[in-house]
Amino acid sequence: MDQAFSNRRIALVCLTPKIDAQELRPMHMPSFGIRRIQAAIIADPALQGAAVALIDRGAEDLTSYVDDILAFDPDIVGFSIYVWSAPFLIGVAQEIKRRRPSLTVVFGGPSARTSFLGLRPYRPAQAYLDIVVEGDGEEIFADIAKLPELTRQAFEKMSGLALPTQDGWTKTEKRAPILALDSLASPYQLGLMPQGAVAYLETFRGCPLSCRFCEWGSKENPKAAFSTDYIARELDAFQRSEAPAVFLLDAGLNLNLQAFRNLQEANEQTGFFKEAQLWAEIYPSIIRDEHLAFLENVGSAYLGVGMQSMDPAVLEKQDRPFDAQRFEAAVRALAEHTEIELQIIMGLPGDTPEGFRRTFAYAQSLPADVRVYHCLVLPDALLTRSLPEWQIRFDPKTLILRSCLGWSEEAIAAMRQELQAYALANGGKAGDFWWSFRRPKMRRLAG
Repeated sequence: MDQAFSNRRIALVCLTPKIDAQELRPMHMPSFGIRRIQAAIIADPALQGAAVALIDRGAEDLTSYVDDILAFDPDIVGFSIYVWSAPFLIGVAQEIKRRRPSLTVVFGGPSARTSFLGLRPYRPAQAYLDIVVEGDGEEIFADIAKLPELTRQAFEKMSGLALPTQDGWTKTEKRAPILALDSLASPYQLGLMPQGAVAYLETFRGCPLSCRFCEWGSKENPKAAFSTDYIARELDAFQRSEAPAVFLLDAGLNLNLQAFRNLQEANEQTGFFKEAQLWAEIYPSIIRDEHLAFLENVGSAYLGVGMQSMDPAVLEKQDRPFDAQRFEAAVRALAEHTEIELQIIMGLPGDTPEGFRRTFAYAQSLPADVRVYHCLVLPDALLTRSLPEWQIRFDPKTLILRSCLGWSEEAIAAMRQELQAYALANGGKAGDFWWSFRRPKMRRLAG
């Protein structure tokens, strides 16, 4: 065994947010992506001697985070970067690099993107990080940890990395996506996830769609799927951890037919979903009878249905397929089998306040709950795939859209106030970037 990396000390850092508006109290929703990385390190035979610490305080306490990281004395610090955690964790990275410049700092996660880190508040990235992993991180992070020397020259020879420079970024050779998904170590099967918490399940990765507003918009590897056996082992591990509910991380329950059938078979083998709740997204226009039959055998399910807008012209701008007749028929069929939530977006480029109100009113007419999201300018989505004529302006820290084609800053602010007041008056709930309404308590939004 090469002692150069078998005795590595690796700190993995994330910030698990508190549940916004306490919607799911008392259910605990732990961070999952960072534990995928932890499992990859622990399961790698070449890293059996490595010391791994997971640091997650669940609150923005910079001093405590920095003290915890430096007290562990790591060689490598891996940060899991999401929209909600990015500004704070960048601050942590800045401080640990200031105090120990020799530390190797690696960013991964949905917001670990050069397009985001190149925004003005976060420049220069070279001052606080060494590597950005833009994509699946399990194999890459383990490979980084196994480098004999943690040097810029060594990083440049690896594939799949973005390395900061004084003027921008150097990207190494592209790395092929992970095709053998069963090769990924499971934090559930290794006993790394907390007991009694909501569980997370993947049956495939990527998305066959490429909607501009969505970070899932990647057609890179939408056909690869976890096997029936792997999913069954996950469900058994969920049972051992006494998970009360499962959050399906896939882009949609029905967007990869093989993955769905593997899930269906695994559930038949284990019987897990007879008792546990299932939370998932589902794409309404391609629902089959087998999807409805599966839901009949789930004890309790709550499905999110992405509607976004009822205006075909708005959706066309976003490369979002939409068939109004099939959509409504699918929603009504789903509502006969389970609880569903229609999800719409306020502030889509090309939409207007009047158009949004029509969408909201139509959503209210269907047998479903309704959730409104304030449009975010996300990496791998509108941040890099919007058009110049949309004139998008946004907050670089929260990524919340401030104005765009069809929406002035004043109109956005007024609609937020309108939705907030409407939620309070109708038994709804409100977070920082969303408003939700249970169907029996809704009435038409005033114009």
